[in-house]
Amino acid sequence: MEFLRPLLADRPVILQLLVLLLLCVAGAFVFSALGLLVSSAIFHTLDPYSASDPATHIRITQAFSTVGTFLVPALLFAFCQDGKWFHYNKADRRPYYLLVNVTLVLSIVILPIVAILNQWNQALTLPESMAGLEKLMKSLEAKSEDILQLLTFNHTYATLAANLLVLALLPAVCEEFLFQGTLQAFISDKSGKPHLAIWLTAFIFSTIHFQFYGFIPRFLLGAYLGYLFYWSRSLWLPILAHFLHNALSILVEFTLAGRGILTDEMEFTQVKGSIPLLISCVVVTFISLAFMWRIQKDYYK
Repeated sequence: MEFLRPLLADRPVILQLLVLLLLCVAGAFVFSALGLLVSSAIFHTLDPYSASDPATHIRITQAFSTVGTFLVPALLFAFCQDGKWFHYNKADRRPYYLLVNVTLVLSIVILPIVAILNQWNQALTLPESMAGLEKLMKSLEAKSEDILQLLTFNHTYATLAANLLVLALLPAVCEEFLFQGTLQAFISDKSGKPHLAIWLTAFIFSTIHFQFYGFIPRFLLGAYLGYLFYWSRSLWLPILAHFLHNALSILVEFTLAGRGILTDEMEFTQVKGSIPLLISCVVVTFISLAFMWRIQKDYYK
Protein backbone atom coordinates (compact mmCIF):
# COMPACT_ATOMS: atom_id res chain seq x y z
CA MET A 1 0.00 0.00 0.00
CA GLU A 2 2.99 2.27 -0.53
CA PHE A 3 1.11 4.18 -3.23
CA LEU A 4 -1.35 5.50 -0.62
CA ARG A 5 1.33 7.20 1.46
CA PRO A 6 1.58 10.54 -0.40
CA LEU A 7 -2.15 10.74 -1.11
CA LEU A 8 -3.04 13.21 1.64
CA ALA A 9 0.31 14.69 2.62
CA ASP A 10 0.22 18.47 2.13
CA ARG A 11 -3.08 18.30 0.26
CA PRO A 12 -5.79 20.97 0.66
CA VAL A 13 -7.93 20.67 3.78
CA ILE A 14 -11.15 20.31 1.78
CA LEU A 15 -9.69 17.44 -0.22
CA GLN A 16 -8.56 15.65 2.94
CA LEU A 17 -12.00 16.02 4.52
CA LEU A 18 -13.62 14.79 1.33
CA VAL A 19 -11.38 11.73 1.30
CA LEU A 20 -12.28 10.99 4.94
CA LEU A 21 -15.99 11.34 4.18
CA LEU A 22 -15.72 9.07 1.12
CA LEU A 23 -13.82 6.48 3.16
CA CYS A 24 -16.58 6.51 5.81
CA VAL A 25 -19.40 6.23 3.25
CA ALA A 26 -17.64 3.48 1.30
CA GLY A 27 -16.71 1.62 4.48
CA ALA A 28 -20.28 1.82 5.80
CA PHE A 29 -21.72 0.55 2.52
CA VAL A 30 -19.22 -2.28 1.94
CA PHE A 31 -19.10 -3.58 5.51
CA SER A 32 -22.85 -3.27 6.08
CA ALA A 33 -23.40 -5.32 2.93
CA LEU A 34 -20.78 -7.81 4.09
CA GLY A 35 -22.46 -8.06 7.48
CA LEU A 36 -25.82 -8.73 5.85
CA LEU A 37 -24.26 -11.42 3.66
CA VAL A 38 -22.71 -13.14 6.67
CA SER A 39 -25.97 -12.92 8.65
CA SER A 40 -28.01 -14.19 5.71
CA ALA A 41 -25.59 -17.08 5.21
CA ILE A 42 -26.09 -18.07 8.86
CA PHE A 43 -29.84 -17.46 9.18
CA HIS A 44 -30.87 -17.84 5.50
CA THR A 45 -32.65 -14.49 5.43
CA LEU A 46 -31.76 -10.82 4.98
CA ASP A 47 -34.58 -9.73 7.27
CA PRO A 48 -33.42 -9.95 10.91
CA TYR A 49 -37.01 -10.12 12.22
CA SER A 50 -37.70 -13.29 10.23
CA ALA A 51 -34.49 -14.96 11.44
CA SER A 52 -34.51 -17.68 14.07
CA ASP A 53 -32.44 -15.38 16.30
CA PRO A 54 -33.15 -11.73 15.35
CA ALA A 55 -30.87 -10.30 18.04
CA THR A 56 -27.81 -12.22 16.83
CA HIS A 57 -28.63 -11.30 13.23
CA ILE A 58 -28.63 -7.61 14.19
CA ARG A 59 -25.47 -7.92 16.29
CA ILE A 60 -23.54 -9.42 13.37
CA THR A 61 -24.60 -6.74 10.90
CA GLN A 62 -24.05 -4.00 13.48
CA ALA A 63 -20.56 -5.26 14.31
CA PHE A 64 -19.54 -5.23 10.64
CA SER A 65 -21.11 -1.80 10.14
CA THR A 66 -19.32 -0.33 13.17
CA VAL A 67 -15.92 -1.57 12.03
CA GLY A 68 -16.45 -0.45 8.43
CA THR A 69 -17.95 2.95 9.19
CA PHE A 70 -15.51 4.08 11.86
CA LEU A 71 -12.37 1.97 12.33
CA VAL A 72 -11.37 1.12 8.75
CA PRO A 73 -11.70 4.71 7.42
CA ALA A 74 -9.80 6.06 10.42
CA LEU A 75 -6.89 3.66 9.94
CA LEU A 76 -6.72 4.28 6.18
CA PHE A 77 -6.81 8.04 6.73
CA ALA A 78 -4.02 7.80 9.32
CA PHE A 79 -1.89 5.75 6.93
CA CYS A 80 -2.48 8.25 4.14
CA GLN A 81 -1.27 11.05 6.43
CA ASP A 82 2.13 9.69 7.45
CA GLY A 83 2.45 6.08 6.32
CA LYS A 84 1.73 4.68 9.80
CA TRP A 85 -1.45 3.06 11.10
CA PHE A 86 -1.22 4.14 14.75
CA HIS A 87 0.81 7.35 14.88
CA TYR A 88 -1.47 10.10 13.56
CA ASN A 89 -4.26 8.95 15.89
CA LYS A 90 -1.88 8.65 18.88
CA ALA A 91 -2.75 4.98 19.34
CA ASP A 92 0.96 4.20 19.68
CA ARG A 93 1.18 5.95 23.06
CA ARG A 94 0.25 4.85 26.57
CA PRO A 95 -1.58 7.27 28.87
CA TYR A 96 -0.11 8.36 32.19
CA TYR A 97 -1.23 5.90 34.87
CA LEU A 98 -2.66 8.60 37.16
CA LEU A 99 -4.96 9.72 34.36
CA VAL A 100 -6.08 6.12 33.94
CA ASN A 101 -6.85 5.82 37.66
CA VAL A 102 -8.95 9.00 37.70
CA THR A 103 -10.78 7.87 34.56
CA LEU A 104 -11.78 4.66 36.34
CA VAL A 105 -13.34 6.74 39.13
CA LEU A 106 -15.04 9.13 36.71
CA SER A 107 -16.58 6.26 34.76
CA ILE A 108 -18.69 5.48 37.84
CA VAL A 109 -19.49 8.95 39.17
CA ILE A 110 -20.64 10.41 35.84
CA LEU A 111 -23.39 7.79 35.42
CA PRO A 112 -25.92 9.66 37.64
CA ILE A 113 -25.03 12.93 35.88
CA VAL A 114 -25.67 11.38 32.48
CA ALA A 115 -28.93 9.89 33.79
CA ILE A 116 -30.31 13.26 34.93
CA LEU A 117 -29.16 14.99 31.74
CA ASN A 118 -30.83 12.28 29.70
CA GLN A 119 -34.06 12.66 31.72
CA TRP A 120 -33.99 16.41 31.15
CA ASN A 121 -33.18 16.04 27.43
CA GLN A 122 -36.08 13.65 26.89
CA ALA A 123 -38.47 16.20 28.38
CA LEU A 124 -37.55 18.84 25.78
CA THR A 125 -40.01 19.67 23.01
CA LEU A 126 -39.60 21.61 19.79
CA PRO A 127 -41.74 24.63 18.77
CA GLU A 128 -45.08 23.93 17.08
CA SER A 129 -43.61 25.08 13.76
CA MET A 130 -41.18 22.12 13.90
CA ALA A 131 -43.81 19.49 14.71
CA GLY A 132 -42.95 17.51 11.59
CA LEU A 133 -39.28 17.35 12.50
CA GLU A 134 -40.12 16.38 16.08
CA LYS A 135 -42.35 13.55 14.82
CA LEU A 136 -39.52 12.26 12.62
CA MET A 137 -37.02 12.38 15.48
CA LYS A 138 -39.41 10.56 17.79
CA SER A 139 -39.91 7.82 15.20
CA LEU A 140 -36.13 7.41 14.80
CA GLU A 141 -35.76 7.35 18.57
CA ALA A 142 -38.48 4.72 18.89
CA LYS A 143 -36.84 2.56 16.23
CA SER A 144 -33.48 2.71 18.01
CA GLU A 145 -35.16 1.88 21.32
CA ASP A 146 -36.95 -1.11 19.77
CA ILE A 147 -33.64 -2.48 18.49
CA LEU A 148 -31.99 -1.93 21.89
CA GLN A 149 -34.87 -3.69 23.64
CA LEU A 150 -34.52 -6.62 21.25
CA LEU A 151 -30.79 -6.89 21.92
CA THR A 152 -31.21 -6.78 25.70
CA PHE A 153 -34.47 -8.69 26.06
CA ASN A 154 -32.91 -12.08 26.79
CA HIS A 155 -31.30 -11.68 30.24
CA THR A 156 -28.66 -14.40 30.08
CA TYR A 157 -24.94 -14.13 30.61
CA ALA A 158 -24.36 -15.13 26.97
CA THR A 159 -26.50 -12.17 25.88
CA LEU A 160 -24.64 -9.92 28.32
CA ALA A 161 -21.26 -10.98 26.90
CA ALA A 162 -22.47 -10.45 23.32
CA ASN A 163 -23.81 -6.99 24.16
CA LEU A 164 -20.61 -6.00 25.96
CA LEU A 165 -18.73 -6.87 22.78
CA VAL A 166 -21.07 -5.31 20.19
CA LEU A 167 -22.54 -2.41 22.19
CA ALA A 168 -19.59 -1.51 24.43
CA LEU A 169 -16.17 -2.64 23.19
CA LEU A 170 -16.56 -2.28 19.42
CA PRO A 171 -18.17 1.18 19.51
CA ALA A 172 -15.59 2.39 22.04
CA VAL A 173 -12.62 1.34 19.91
CA CYS A 174 -14.03 2.11 16.46
CA GLU A 175 -15.73 5.43 17.24
CA GLU A 176 -12.77 6.79 19.17
CA PHE A 177 -10.41 5.98 16.30
CA LEU A 178 -12.60 8.05 13.97
CA PHE A 179 -13.79 10.90 16.17
CA GLN A 180 -10.98 11.65 18.62
CA GLY A 181 -8.08 9.92 16.88
CA THR A 182 -8.90 11.25 13.41
CA LEU A 183 -11.45 14.07 13.28
CA GLN A 184 -10.43 15.88 16.48
CA ALA A 185 -6.74 15.43 15.68
CA PHE A 186 -7.31 16.75 12.14
CA ILE A 187 -9.32 19.83 13.20
CA SER A 188 -6.86 20.63 15.97
CA ASP A 189 -3.89 20.27 13.64
CA LYS A 190 -5.37 22.40 10.88
CA SER A 191 -6.93 25.12 13.07
CA GLY A 192 -4.38 25.22 15.87
CA LYS A 193 -7.32 25.43 18.29
CA PRO A 194 -7.60 22.20 20.32
CA HIS A 195 -10.62 23.34 22.34
CA LEU A 196 -12.54 24.19 19.18
CA ALA A 197 -11.63 20.75 17.84
CA ILE A 198 -12.91 19.06 21.01
CA TRP A 199 -16.31 20.77 21.05
CA LEU A 200 -16.86 20.59 17.30
CA THR A 201 -16.00 16.88 17.28
CA ALA A 202 -18.34 16.34 20.25
CA PHE A 203 -21.15 18.05 18.33
CA ILE A 204 -20.55 15.85 15.27
CA PHE A 205 -20.23 12.77 17.49
CA SER A 206 -23.63 13.42 19.06
CA THR A 207 -25.32 14.48 15.82
CA ILE A 208 -24.20 11.40 13.90
CA HIS A 209 -26.17 9.14 16.26
CA PHE A 210 -29.45 10.74 15.10
CA GLN A 211 -30.95 10.67 18.59
CA PHE A 212 -32.25 14.13 19.51
CA TYR A 213 -33.58 12.99 22.89
CA GLY A 214 -30.10 11.90 23.92
CA PHE A 215 -28.19 14.67 22.17
CA ILE A 216 -27.15 16.76 25.19
CA PRO A 217 -25.65 14.00 27.39
CA ARG A 218 -23.95 12.44 24.36
CA PHE A 219 -22.57 15.85 23.34
CA LEU A 220 -21.08 16.41 26.81
CA LEU A 221 -19.73 12.85 26.88
CA GLY A 222 -18.08 13.53 23.53
CA ALA A 223 -16.43 16.65 24.96
CA TYR A 224 -15.30 14.65 28.00
CA LEU A 225 -13.71 12.02 25.76
CA GLY A 226 -12.15 14.78 23.69
CA TYR A 227 -10.45 16.30 26.72
CA LEU A 228 -9.20 12.89 27.81
CA PHE A 229 -7.57 12.53 24.39
CA TYR A 230 -6.15 16.05 24.53
CA TRP A 231 -4.82 15.74 28.07
CA SER A 232 -3.39 12.23 27.79
CA ARG A 233 -1.94 12.51 24.25
CA SER A 234 -3.12 8.92 23.88
CA LEU A 235 -6.16 7.46 22.15
CA TRP A 236 -6.40 4.62 24.64
CA LEU A 237 -7.65 6.77 27.52
CA PRO A 238 -10.86 7.91 25.74
CA ILE A 239 -11.29 4.36 24.44
CA LEU A 240 -11.12 3.09 28.03
CA ALA A 241 -13.58 5.75 29.25
CA HIS A 242 -15.96 5.12 26.34
CA PHE A 243 -15.91 1.37 26.93
CA LEU A 244 -16.43 1.68 30.67
CA HIS A 245 -19.36 4.05 30.25
CA ASN A 246 -21.08 1.73 27.75
CA ALA A 247 -20.25 -1.40 29.72
CA LEU A 248 -21.41 -0.02 33.07
CA SER A 249 -24.67 1.21 31.49
CA ILE A 250 -25.28 -2.27 30.09
CA LEU A 251 -24.42 -3.92 33.42
CA VAL A 252 -26.74 -1.59 35.36
CA GLU A 253 -29.61 -2.30 32.97
CA PHE A 254 -28.88 -6.04 33.09
CA THR A 255 -28.82 -6.07 36.90
CA LEU A 256 -31.99 -4.01 37.31
CA ALA A 257 -33.86 -6.00 34.65
CA GLY A 258 -32.93 -9.19 36.48
CA ARG A 259 -34.78 -7.77 39.48
CA GLY A 260 -37.80 -6.84 37.41
CA ILE A 261 -36.99 -3.12 37.24
CA LEU A 262 -37.41 -1.56 33.78
CA THR A 263 -35.01 1.36 33.37
CA ASP A 264 -37.02 2.94 30.53
CA GLU A 265 -39.96 3.35 32.90
CA MET A 266 -37.88 4.79 35.75
CA GLU A 267 -36.74 8.37 36.21
CA PHE A 268 -33.51 9.07 38.08
CA THR A 269 -35.13 11.68 40.33
CA GLN A 270 -37.60 9.04 41.56
CA VAL A 271 -34.77 7.04 43.14
CA LYS A 272 -34.46 7.57 46.88
CA GLY A 273 -31.48 9.78 47.72
CA SER A 274 -30.94 10.72 44.07
CA ILE A 275 -30.38 14.46 44.70
CA PRO A 276 -27.61 14.08 47.35
CA LEU A 277 -26.04 11.40 45.15
CA LEU A 278 -26.15 13.69 42.13
CA ILE A 279 -24.60 16.60 44.02
CA SER A 280 -21.82 14.35 45.32
CA CYS A 281 -21.12 13.03 41.83
CA VAL A 282 -20.98 16.55 40.35
CA VAL A 283 -18.51 17.65 43.03
CA VAL A 284 -16.31 14.57 42.55
CA THR A 285 -16.44 15.02 38.77
CA PHE A 286 -15.26 18.65 38.93
CA ILE A 287 -12.48 17.80 41.37
CA SER A 288 -11.37 14.85 39.24
CA LEU A 289 -11.32 16.88 36.02
CA ALA A 290 -9.39 19.68 37.72
CA PHE A 291 -6.91 17.14 39.05
CA MET A 292 -6.46 15.61 35.59
CA TRP A 293 -5.95 19.03 34.05
CA ARG A 294 -3.30 19.85 36.63
CA ILE A 295 -1.33 16.62 36.54
CA GLN A 296 -1.26 16.47 32.74
CA LYS A 297 0.25 19.97 32.66
CA ASP A 298 3.00 18.84 35.02
CA TYR A 299 3.55 15.43 33.39
CA TYR A 300 3.69 16.60 29.76
CA LYS A 301 5.46 19.94 30.21
